[in-house]
Amino acid sequence: MNSIGKTVLAVSVATASGLFSVNSFSQALEEVVVTATKRVEGLQDVPIAISVMSGDAIEERGLTSLEDLTVYMPNIHVAEGGAGTQLFIRGIGSGINYGFEQSVGTFIDGVYYGRGRSARGRFLDIERVEVLKGPQSTLFGKNTIAGAINITTARPTDEFESYVDLSYRTELDGVGITGMVSGPITDDLRGRLVVKKYDDDGYVENKARGGEDGPQQDNLAVRGVLDWDATANLNFLLKAEYNSNDVLGRQQMLSLASPTATALYRGFGDPNFTAGFDYEQYDLNFDESGLFDDTESSVVQLTAEWAIGEHTLRSITAYTEYEFTNELDTDYSPLRFINRGRTEEHEQFSQEFLWTSPAGGFLEYLAGAYYQTEELSNDRHTFVVFSNVPPIESQIFANPALAALNLPSTAIDGDGKNQFEQDTDSWSVFTELTWNLTDTLRLTTGIRYSEDDKDAKKIGTLDNLSGILADPFFAILWGPAALNLAAVHEYEKSRSEDHTTGNVNLQWDATDEIMLYANWSNGYKAGGFDEDNSLGREFVESLGRDVSTYEDEEVDSWEVGAKVVLMEGRGRLNMAYFQSDYDDVQVSTFDGNAAFVVGNAAETEVEGFEADLEFAVTDELVLNVAAAWLDAQYKSFEDAACNEDQFLEQIAATGSRAGCVQDLSGEPLQFAPEYTFNLGARYDTSLTDSLDLGVGVDYLWSDDVVVANDLDEELIQDSYDKWNARISLAASDGSWVVALIGKNLGDEKTFTWGNDVRNRSFQDVIS
Repeated sequence: MNSIGKTVLAVSVATASGLFSVNSFSQALEEVVVTATKRVEGLQDVPIAISVMSGDAIEERGLTSLEDLTVYMPNIHVAEGGAGTQLFIRGIGSGINYGFEQSVGTFIDGVYYGRGRSARGRFLDIERVEVLKGPQSTLFGKNTIAGAINITTARPTDEFESYVDLSYRTELDGVGITGMVSGPITDDLRGRLVVKKYDDDGYVENKARGGEDGPQQDNLAVRGVLDWDATANLNFLLKAEYNSNDVLGRQQMLSLASPTATALYRGFGDPNFTAGFDYEQYDLNFDESGLFDDTESSVVQLTAEWAIGEHTLRSITAYTEYEFTNELDTDYSPLRFINRGRTEEHEQFSQEFLWTSPAGGFLEYLAGAYYQTEELSNDRHTFVVFSNVPPIESQIFANPALAALNLPSTAIDGDGKNQFEQDTDSWSVFTELTWNLTDTLRLTTGIRYSEDDKDAKKIGTLDNLSGILADPFFAILWGPAALNLAAVHEYEKSRSEDHTTGNVNLQWDATDEIMLYANWSNGYKAGGFDEDNSLGREFVESLGRDVSTYEDEEVDSWEVGAKVVLMEGRGRLNMAYFQSDYDDVQVSTFDGNAAFVVGNAAETEVEGFEADLEFAVTDELVLNVAAAWLDAQYKSFEDAACNEDQFLEQIAATGSRAGCVQDLSGEPLQFAPEYTFNLGARYDTSLTDSLDLGVGVDYLWSDDVVVANDLDEELIQDSYDKWNARISLAASDGSWVVALIGKNLGDEKTFTWGNDVRNRSFQDVIS
């Protein structure tokens, strides 16, 4: 099964009032400002590896999400998988399990969003996106062992501004409109309101549903911000936001099927079924409404900043919530055989206080405290109808014990249900001290103490259409045995953990143009409970551990780098070499059936080098280059789950799938290509006194990518390259702009997710 990308042309038209984004045509690059250190600083002054893209650059390239943006940033991977969202930096990320927290922390306007679903939202009125690479535990806390994505949205303005942006995306028939108005309400109060609506018809044709395209998008986002100067020293910023994202259909297909599976799909699904890696699929579910994934989310945030003498006290209070409901075809075929759906609800309250000293003295410092509480509820069902696939049903009823009972065909059709609830309380205190030892030498040390408490409750039930499986005897006999999908279970668990993390950073201004740094840091990702434990497995004697839980994950990391200003500001060159060692890495591997095996890999090693260059060749031409080398592998992982070929080999030898493991020690990690490279050029010029022309081209190249962490050879994305381009005409006063944007102009087909389906043979399905 694969999910793929599509060539897209977009036409964007924007009109503005009071907005002046005139091209300056100066050889000196504009300074890039970031908040990676919880202070406002220039990118070249921050002694860690950061990739940054401004809101203007995001708009110019027609980027609508983190998935679009991060392809421009080597060693960063954000994409939607078959059952969840993938966030990886330098080969480290979280697998697909709804109990997992993230290895990459996402922060929007200083608020932590700890669920992978938070990365799916479409960009709305963005000021900039910063990707901080490597552990960020001191200032950003837990679940940032791979890095952090720091998103800043636009604030209200002192002067009246407004714009309307209209866009159309070919191939998708996508139509978008965004409107914004910002400016003063009173002398002390400013406001900003932005609304975005986007719809498209998708690009993957579902032949099993009469040629219906998908995934069809229906998105609405609304954000309101009030910025109030209560006194000369006290400011309040209130933000409220609502998002709705409805998706109909999926961008997945069966790209490879055995003759036996193909015969099954054609005989009892769609007679025209053909496996292939193209923009065609054959997914069906039991509900004629089709496959869908609908999300609603909201946030209310109050940020207060109080200047007390030369110090600053900042408070960020936030309440966030979301709910999503989906229905997925988990046999991934034209059979009406297996469907999985879920409803997840998540609520989070967080409070952070930050005390910051003035800059420039011998000692600079900041100190903070953080508290977060969250409630997670996940109701999931796995619906299996054997009576829709007679060959499989007949093999099950061939069992003599069952044949003697003379049961109706629907007797073994059933629905395995799982309810998972989790309450989490986390708190931490932290401080960071910077000693300006000389005018050119600075030493920074940070430390953070954290505690996490989790309570979880899990219930699994089996329901049968005829009611027969309500009998515990039959539930035990058939429920788990049929496809090993689910079993009746119920348990409650609790866990507590505490961690002390920090960093040491030495920064040296070798010259006015060259800054060198060395950084050591550590971090952790919290442990937890396996939400996908459909069989209710707890302590397994052969493994010697409780498989319903997983332990916390830890990292130690070194990084040395250089940040160089070239030719009096005409260019920037940033480089970093890093090495990270991860212990007890949390992994989730598809078991070839309908679930994932969760555990902790022993050790992982990551080493690499990154460099990016931006240079103004002339007043009108700017070039940018980014390249990376990455060596990310399991140092020790002797009991990884098998891939499907290995399962089949074991079945042939033993007659059973049980206990199949493989040794992945020394093997590469997911989403960690050895080499990646980006090259871009931007040309801006004035055609007349009132008309500007802009042209941009981007070339993106990636080495082979391991997509499935069981190292299935069929699921390695071969090296590829993609071309994007843009041409625009704009009024010199910034009042309007028309742009034509092309993405993936070479129509390169790539996939970001894939797994095996256990329909290669009838015997394997029911083993």
